[in-house]
Parts: sequence; C-alpha cells; structure tokens
Amino acid sequence: MIMKIKIPFILILPAVMILSVYGQSRPFGYDASTIRLHIKKLKVLGSALYIAAHPDDENTAMLAYLANGRMVRTAYLALTRGEGGQNLIGSETGAALGLLRTQELLAARRIDGSEQFFGGAEDFGYSKSAEETLEKWDQEKVLERMVGIIRSFQPDVIITRFSTAQGGHGHHLSSAILAQEAFTAAADPDRFSGQLDSTNIWQVKRLVWNSWRPETENRDPELPPLISTDLGTYDPLLGKSYLELAAESRSMHKSQGFGSSPVRGSYLNYFEHTAGVPAREELFDDIDLTWNRVNGGAKIDRLISSLEEKYDPDNPAVSIPVLLNIKKAISALPPSYWKNQKLFETNRLIRMCSGLWLDVRANDYAYVYGDTAEIEINMINRSNFPITVRSASISILDYDTLLTVSLANNTPFVLKAKCQIP
Repeated sequence: MIMKIKIPFILILPAVMILSVYGQSRPFGYDASTIRLHIKKLKVLGSALYIAAHPDDENTAMLAYLANGRMVRTAYLALTRGEGGQNLIGSETGAALGLLRTQELLAARRIDGSEQFFGGAEDFGYSKSAEETLEKWDQEKVLERMVGIIRSFQPDVIITRFSTAQGGHGHHLSSAILAQEAFTAAADPDRFSGQLDSTNIWQVKRLVWNSWRPETENRDPELPPLISTDLGTYDPLLGKSYLELAAESRSMHKSQGFGSSPVRGSYLNYFEHTAGVPAREELFDDIDLTWNRVNGGAKIDRLISSLEEKYDPDNPAVSIPVLLNIKKAISALPPSYWKNQKLFETNRLIRMCSGLWLDVRANDYAYVYGDTAEIEINMINRSNFPITVRSASISILDYDTLLTVSLANNTPFVLKAKCQIP
C-alpha cells in the first residue's frame, strides 16, 4: 500500500491555545501578502462550488477569481478522475492515469487557492450522449455523492462548466444534468436521508452556467439577466491577474498537454441562470457574505478589523495574540458550519504568521500492512513567538506520544519514531 502520511500535531502556545495542524496541508504561501489575503478572507463568509466532468474541465480563472478576488470558500467538483483520457507524458493508463490526473488537480488547486472534490464516476472515454453516460455511471450513485458534497460544503452558488444542451461530450452534458438534480435533491429531506445523520439539508441560492458563447445581443427580455465578471482584473496582493494565476494552475494538467501562457487584460466571463433565485447584477446578489450570518459574529468581525489594522508585513508574528483572541471568540460560538470553517482558517493563519513548518518523512516511499515505517517528524518555528509542542500523533499508524518541546526561533526539532503499519 502506497501511503501519504498525514500527521496531526497538538501545539500549546502559552496557556491560551490548542492548535491542530497537519504535516501535509501547508497553505500555498507564507509570504506577507498571502497572509494579508488570508486575513481578508477571514471576514468573508461565503462559498461557491464549480462542477464539471473531468480534471482539466474547470475554469481555473474563475476559481482563482472566486478564491482570491471574492475571497469565498471555493471548490471544484470533478465527477471523474480522468482515467479514460490521454497521457502525453508517460505510459500510465486507466486507474494509474486517474491517480496521475488526481495529483495534477490537487497541484492546480494549491496554486489557485481552491479545494478539490471528486464525484466517483468512471471516465470511460468519449461518450456521444448523456443517456449512455448516465447509464454507465450509475446515475443515482453519482447523484448521491454529489448531494453529500453539497450538503457538507454548503455552497451559496453552484457554477457548471457545461449546460444540459451545450458541451458535446456525453460526460460534459451529464455533469450539468446531475448538477441540476443535485441542486434540488440537496434541499429535499426525503432524498438520501441517510446522509442527514452527519449533515443537514442545504438549499443553494442559485445555479448558473458559466457559458462560453453567450447571446448578448437580441436577448429575450423575459429571460433572467446575463451576469458578467471580469476575470482579467489585476490583484495587487497576488502581483498578477486572475488570468495569470489561472495559467499557472492550468499548466499543472501536464498529462493532457494543457499548459497555457498567461493572458493579460480585461476578460469577461458570462453566467446564464439555471435554477434558484436569479441574480440581478452579480453572482452573490442577496447573499450575506459577512459575519452577520452568524449569531454573535459582530464581535468577531470587529476583532478581525483590528487584526487588519495592526498587521505588520515585516513581522507577521505580532498578529498572533489577536488571532488567539479571534480563535477564542469563534470557539465560544454555538456549533455551526461557519464556526468550524473559520476556526480552521484562524488556525492556518496562526501557523502562517509564526512561519511554523511541520512535515513528516519516511525511510521508504511505499509500505504494506505489517511493515514497520521509520519516520522523522520535523518541526521549526521561524518566529520569536514561543511555541511548545505537547504531543504528536499519527492516527493512521496508531502512533501517539506526549512530549514537552519548546521550539526556539529558527531551530529545527526532529522527532524519530518507528510505527507498524496496522
């Protein structure tokens, strides 16, 4: 069994904080402008889910804009892993190609700042019709998985890359058909009710199609208005436009030869209304993206405003005490989706501001059940803020140890262990 070991560390910072972080889930940047971007994102409570059929179907410019421009929680749901596609860089086919393209998608998301989900459908090559695709995919099974993702992710807006009539490939058309069905089913307590033991029903505000050739002239006045967004906008915090960032993200699809050169300048994208409440001017019309969505959120919003004012790009660690206060205030809120999400974001910001680096290294790249893995857990605190490590555990290896280690500024600490693969 090939393993990518993920280690949760429990860290205690001077008597006031317990922070869970993971050795393999580092933010896509630690620089001062990225930290400022994430501080701004802490004030935004909104989400968007982009849906298409394959790895490389996603509009990376749109994902980059949503995640970094609108600063909403953003994810791409690929219904397949692309195992039926081509491979221009190696000999992998079938499941091995699906594994390769999965990693390409994850690499792309680390660049554009979005998250990644998979729908569990089989990519069986080119399909001429949606009917053929839905039959081979087991429509109800894929739909159930999509509904589960929507209920857990709770998107305010769902965007499809294809429509039910435009997309050519049967997989493309099916992704739009299933998105419409999932939009309705996610809000229906009678559909896939077994999921409701761990999630709640969720009503998405609107479903739109990210159309590529919209009819902008002689448009039927009875239709909902066509919404447009400029994805060529320059973002000073990124030092590039969303189109430029998208070129870097899309170039991760190496097996498909989809590398692209950056494009600069204004670039409008259009959105056709599909379901839900039509937007009048922009995608998030009538959706509250502030802390007003949460009871008791006004206090937290004020704390984040203070964090923005006091942030020092020359010394991000001075923000940690304010972040600890924010964490304490969020922790005191009643259980909710946004409580969990913003706690995660706050913990990530604390890690970023401390320059904290954690990783795990094994003495081999692959193991099978019963093997003994020799591992090294590496930790380094690159700030003057004191951090004490109280425990380290690897749940997948049933490894757990208590320790008391103060991480001195920029001084690496290495913990060695032997773990049996259970």
